[in-house]
Order: sequence, then C-alpha cells, then structure tokens
Amino acid sequence: MKDYRGNNGDLYMSVHLGNVKWVEVHYTDLMGRLRSISTSFTEELVVGIDGSSIGVENVESSDVLVIGDLETLRKLPWSIDWGRVIGDIHKSRQVAHPLDSRSVAKRVEEYTVRELGLTPLVGVELEFFVFRDIVVNYNPPFTHTYVVSLLDRSIKGVSNCYQSLNNILESYRGELVKTLIESFYINVNSHHHEVASSQLELSLNPSKPLVLADSVQTAKYVARKIAEFKGLKTSFAPKPLPGENGSGMHVHISLWRNSQNLFYDPSDKHGVSQVARYFIGGILQHVRALSALVAPSVNSYRRLVPGYEAPVYAYWGYKNRSTCIRVPFALSENAARIEFRVPDPTANPYITLTAVILAGLDGVRKSIDPGDPLDTSAYRFTKVPREKRLPASLLEAIEELESDQDFLKPLIPQELLETYIEAKKKEYVEVSQHPSVMEVLIYS
Repeated sequence: MKDYRGNNGDLYMSVHLGNVKWVEVHYTDLMGRLRSISTSFTEELVVGIDGSSIGVENVESSDVLVIGDLETLRKLPWSIDWGRVIGDIHKSRQVAHPLDSRSVAKRVEEYTVRELGLTPLVGVELEFFVFRDIVVNYNPPFTHTYVVSLLDRSIKGVSNCYQSLNNILESYRGELVKTLIESFYINVNSHHHEVASSQLELSLNPSKPLVLADSVQTAKYVARKIAEFKGLKTSFAPKPLPGENGSGMHVHISLWRNSQNLFYDPSDKHGVSQVARYFIGGILQHVRALSALVAPSVNSYRRLVPGYEAPVYAYWGYKNRSTCIRVPFALSENAARIEFRVPDPTANPYITLTAVILAGLDGVRKSIDPGDPLDTSAYRFTKVPREKRLPASLLEAIEELESDQDFLKPLIPQELLETYIEAKKKEYVEVSQHPSVMEVLIYS
C-alpha cells in the first residue's frame, strides 16, 4: 500500500482503521450540482464515469475519470463503514478536465502568489430554508403547483424571524454545526435564524478559496442529510417564498501578503485601504458579467429586487446592506474585508470564488476607482444608468458575460465559459416557458 503519511497519511489511516469499506466519491459538475458515485475503499480512489451525462463530453468520447483528493477523505458519521471524498474530473490520470470547476479553483492561490505575491482569504454566509415539507405537483403541461409547509412565519412589515427562537430549527442548527465541525473539520463562525420564514444562515470562517468552496459543497450536502434524518426539507433556491427575503451566499474577501491584511489601513477612518477600494472597483466594473456566474439561475433574479436586503445596483457602502458590496465594521486588522452580496446558493462555489477574485484583482491592476460609497438606501433610486444596474434576468446576465470575459482568462478556460454559456441559455429557455401560479391568476 502506498504511504500517505505526508500530508494526509494520518487521516487516511484513521479512515482505513475505522472499518470503512465504501466511499462516496463526490464531484461537482459545471452547473454547481454535487454528484456522487460509490466505490469500494482502496488505496487509490479513482472511478470512471460517463462524461456525456454530466455535460463535459460528447457521447462518442464520454469516458472520464473522477480522482478523489485524499486530503478531503472523511468518515461519514451516520454510517459505520462508509467514507466520503471530494474528487476532480480528469481526462486521464495526469490531465485534469478543462470543464472541471474544482481544478480551476485549485489554481487560484498559486496564481495570486506567483503573479502578485498575494493570498486571498474568503468566507461565506450561506443562507437557506428548512421547511417542514415541500410537495411539488408537476404534471406538464396542465399542472404545476407546489405547497410549502413552514416551521415559523415572518410577516413583512409586521414581524420578521431574524435571530428568533424556534425549537425545531435550533435543534437542527445544533446538530448540523456539530456534524460539520467534528466530522468534516469545517470552521463554522456563527449560525442563526435569518429574516424570512424557516430561513437559516451558516457563516463559514475565512479560508483559502479551494478549501472554502469544498466547505460550501459539504455544508449543503450535510444540511440536506441532517434535514432528511429529522423529516424536514431544505431549499437552497434563492427565492422560494414570495414576499419574503431570499437566500444569498455572501462572499467575504480580503487579500494578504504574508501576515499583512492589504485591505486594512489604520489611517483611514473606516480602516479601508486603497487596495481594497481598487478591488471593489474591479468587482463593480464587471458585476453585470459576474452575475451570470454568481447568480446563475432563473430564480436568482426573483431575489435581486428592491426591498429585500438584496442588491439591485452596482454601488458600494460602509455597513450598507442595500448595496452590491458592503464594507463591514472591522474591529481589527484581521477582520477588515469586503462583502460581495450578489452571489446565491445556486452558484458553483469553485467558479464563483475564482471569478470574484479575478474581477477584484483586475481592479487592483488597473487602479479602478469604485466611486464614492453610498450612504443612503439604494432602493430609493428610480433612475439608474444601465451600467450601474444588475441584470434583470439570467438571459441579460449571460449576454453581459459573452461581452465581458477577458478578466477571467488567467484562470478560467475559454472552453469552460463557452460550454457554461450554452448550457445556461438552454436552461433559461426551458425554465422560463413555464408560467407561474401568479401569472395564471393575473392573466387568465
């Protein structure tokens, strides 16, 4: 047997000695969906899959590999003899597949260190819903309804559920966080009830991009599992409930050179450096194109509307939750960061984190001025130039990405972008042709 005691040997042996016989090999497709194939536990976790079924190959050349990253190997806490590993999609043992998003995220830190001598640290606030049940009645072309059973109720303008107490959700949160920390070694910073009915937030501590993207996929996987065990249902849809806040996946970023946070400037009254401002400028410059990657579903644009603490315009501000980028109050150098509020849980985290970092770095390279911070609610504006408005639909966002993608070229292959754009156009057409219940009520 190979000796894995270099970086991951102790972990490998602990799993091996824990009587693991089977392993779930998880991998993420280009659209961000987590997929799984089970295999017997051996010293080398390599499995063959049908690449044509996940959109990375044509049917006539469909064989690809998924190679497990042993650094991510964990024993599943709910099964005696099962483990789980995260894998990369490969064309061969030596060649990563150009459409494998995790391989893209692997290159981020190497690129930023080599080109700029910088290391990005990223954290996320992952919002999602936990319902008592979701029942979907889908029988096209005649029937398409769904019924959601809530665990509590927020009434906009009257009473919301922000950090409220709910015995069922408290028990769920406690078990979820305990499992993530103890069994998957994920650093959870905080967790609480969010504003909307049955909505929770899980805040993950800053990590390197690949580690954080893995943690996001793991957190979603474990959240669904714990809900299943408790007879509940999760939803990571950005806007599953009308008239209530949607779910975001807010990305917190800082840039470091060794032990120095380059986003922090003690001489600035807000503690924000010029590097941070340029980074903000880069994101705002490319935010319309970024939207296709970070808010990648038709449902995403039901969330990005005024009045629900979601951004609609490309502005930034201090402590301002109506803007696209918020600069949170920083108590120390370590806490200095920016928060990008457009992303949502349907995004592929490997692509999202890579693209956001590249957009920000483009701003640093070009010294892009983000303009003055906004100190009022962005929702008050009625006339905003097109370049300062977020796209109103997935199709509009895709069209922006087609015309603004040069900033992504250092790390994201052209083939990946072209495949992604084509798939999202098809998704838009397919999903948009189905009328909502409200449309039927209004227009019948």
